[in-house]
Amino acid sequence: MVQMRKWRPLLRLEETTSQASYRKIAEGLVNAILEGRLPPGTLLPGTREMAQLLNVNRKTVILAYEEAMTKGWLVSEPRRGTFVNAQLTPKQLPSVTQPSFAPPLLEQPRVPYFTHNAQVVALQRRRDALFFDNGTSDHRLLPQAVLHRYYRHALRNSFASNTVRYGSEGTGYHLRCALAEMLRNNRGLTVTAENICLTQGTQMSLYLSASLLLKPGDVVLVERLSYPPAWEIFRKLGAQLVTVDIDDEGCRTDQVERLCREHNVRMIYLTPHHQFPTTVSLHAARRQHLLALAAQHDFCIIEEDYDHEFHFNGRPYLPLASERSQRHVIYIGSLSKTLGSTFRCSYVVAPAQVIEVLHRNAALMLGDADAVAQRMLADLINDGELKKHLRRVSKEYRARRETLQNCLHEALGERIQLREPEGGLALWVRFEEGINVDRMVATAVDHGLVVRSGRQFSPLDQPQNALRLGFASLNQDEIREATLRLAKACGEGAC
Repeated sequence: MVQMRKWRPLLRLEETTSQASYRKIAEGLVNAILEGRLPPGTLLPGTREMAQLLNVNRKTVILAYEEAMTKGWLVSEPRRGTFVNAQLTPKQLPSVTQPSFAPPLLEQPRVPYFTHNAQVVALQRRRDALFFDNGTSDHRLLPQAVLHRYYRHALRNSFASNTVRYGSEGTGYHLRCALAEMLRNNRGLTVTAENICLTQGTQMSLYLSASLLLKPGDVVLVERLSYPPAWEIFRKLGAQLVTVDIDDEGCRTDQVERLCREHNVRMIYLTPHHQFPTTVSLHAARRQHLLALAAQHDFCIIEEDYDHEFHFNGRPYLPLASERSQRHVIYIGSLSKTLGSTFRCSYVVAPAQVIEVLHRNAALMLGDADAVAQRMLADLINDGELKKHLRRVSKEYRARRETLQNCLHEALGERIQLREPEGGLALWVRFEEGINVDRMVATAVDHGLVVRSGRQFSPLDQPQNALRLGFASLNQDEIREATLRLAKACGEGAC
């Protein structure tokens, strides 16, 4: 199909000129091809249509096309039309580059975590590539027929109720009500729709929340290993980051207490349920200690409830935000891990006066949300379909976790230390001294395997002899193959 284009400006023909010679048109076509405005393979309008678009005689266009075809710029295919020659060589088509931007930009430091993403994109071209990601869910397990049905229903209802117009808050309110009931029933939070702000991802939730609290120079505590986008957001807002150690019982709250005496702490960010990236859970006594410290020193706790939905051993911990007497926690959750990254839905839970400001700031950055998707998500929650999906995939993810643990022990044996987490969709694997994990990660790429080095989770860029291996997005056969590739990389120059 021919794209709608403004052909006179594209061919550099004067708008005020009612007629143009065939040579001018042919020259305009060639220049548009050379400058990249008409890429190889582009279908041109037929001669009759082009004549009408340019307000010239059809014979003029025929002559122009023939001129360009004679010189090899265009080709004509019977019953298909006239195309820009797809066989044009690089010599005929000099690379087209945008001129550099003139005003100076502020310096933007490179973050290894994001640089790694370019490597992932490059390797995706390999059909046999495998990825030990951070622990994303498997989109192949989504109930596609259910999603199709609910989306069609939401689309009809949204149009019928006129909730797709700009400025409408109808579907957002429905989703916030559904989330509030889910959080009350499943996570012990005493909330209503007025305590929830919807965003388009966890990073947006973090940015909006932190921007309410931080000014340049404020001290923010982060765990020694944590989520890189979070601490990059805090740095962008001018915060001074101070790290807190973690052990098998989670964040060292005794260190938090000491740091509160040494600094005027404004905020702490942590993932207490399944710590990112180490997967440990914050011990109950430390939870109470942290809440008491927040009340005593008047700092905010940003609690990201990472992987709450996927808890395999025993009952999941209730969030810090579920403590009824607390007044210092901002809670962040997401539906994206349940339904995959296609559905970008995160939410912030806080007192109503905080949510009111978040709503205003979110509207500035995001504008109106996807009303149809919001309605669909609300219906999936209210009808129990989301819970049903979680119950089904949790069994599969538990099996995949066991497969990965067995494969790692078989392939790497005593070279690793592996602690089975209570939940989450990844394992934190420590390697014995003498194994160069960074070199292993680089070698793995040669075998078609992408995995993140543990040092990418360090705010101080400190080497870590560990890897985070997400297992949920790989089926059991893929897990076995990925583990074999990792073992090969470990044996080839990683020592």
